[in-house]
Amino acid sequence: MDIATYTLNVPVDDQNLLETLIKKFGWIAKKQKETKSCRLDEALRAAEEEKLFETNDLDVLMKSLTD
Repeated sequence: MDIATYTLNVPVDDQNLLETLIKKFGWIAKKQKETKSCRLDEALRAAEEEKLFETNDLDVLMKSLTD
């Protein structure tokens, strides 16, 4: 049997329906742990939202990295 793997974002209200379908069709479901975003992910998001700034002051830079 060929198997395909999918990742779904299911609203909490529909979780019971999904579990019913999983049991009915004999599917296998594994809930993934939510991952924390790392600093790189946050930086990429900031770049997309144009929230970056330029500075020549090392103290300002270090403070912005720890906040």
